[in-house]
Amino acid sequence: MKNLILLYLFVAILTLPTTSVAQDLVLYFPFEGNGDTATDESGKGNDGKFDNGKANRVDSQDKRFGKAMEFTTKERIAIPESNSLKFDTEVSFVMWLNNADEPGGIGTLPRIISRTGDQHELAMDSGHLQRGHFAYYFGGNPGWTGAMKVTENKWHHIALTFDGSEFLIYLDGKQEAELKGGGKKVFTGITYIGSRHTGMDEAYGGLLDELAIYAGVLDQKQIEEIMNEGVLNQFPVEATGKLATTWGQVKRNRVR
Repeated sequence: MKNLILLYLFVAILTLPTTSVAQDLVLYFPFEGNGDTATDESGKGNDGKFDNGKANRVDSQDKRFGKAMEFTTKERIAIPESNSLKFDTEVSFVMWLNNADEPGGIGTLPRIISRTGDQHELAMDSGHLQRGHFAYYFGGNPGWTGAMKVTENKWHHIALTFDGSEFLIYLDGKQEAELKGGGKKVFTGITYIGSRHTGMDEAYGGLLDELAIYAGVLDQKQIEEIMNEGVLNQFPVEATGKLATTWGQVKRNRVR
């Protein structure tokens, strides 16, 4: 009888609906709060500080998003290296972005995200490859690649994933581009938001919100859920006092 009960329990566990949680949320900036600290709501403690310019929070695309961060090519957030931000190849980025009509020029790639040594560079192309396109570079793995056209002065959701063999890029929840990668790579060092790691020479101009980084590869369904439901509704984190905090709760608390 005991063995039969154990068998029933085992079968019940196997048939329970599953949610993919293999991807570890390691950084989440909803860009709420005050001051020049970008508070990480992932639970990993990866707060960032403005090392150039001051934080300027503005209204996001609607009330549920609260505030967004405005970059005018003079601001940059620096995030110190941590164990949770050391990636062994697999990594995903998601964000809401509303880029401005930036001054262009050959070789100009305003960085949204940059990491020491050009390890992972996510940018808006102002004329290097194809103006107005989202572009990325992972330390030569691959070289600079223009992925997709992004309409200026309009909110878009962008996601990029890398699994060691290919890059997948999503615009507003739908896959728009893919490119074979050059193999495994370990990512380390300081992460910057808003400009290149070398300085303010290729700085992003526009709005940014709901920026999140994952150690692992998100699939399209997860990306759509994050876009529609929010980061913390997809990946709940434990708040102080062990109470589960959702993205909706965080935003509601901060827009009052």
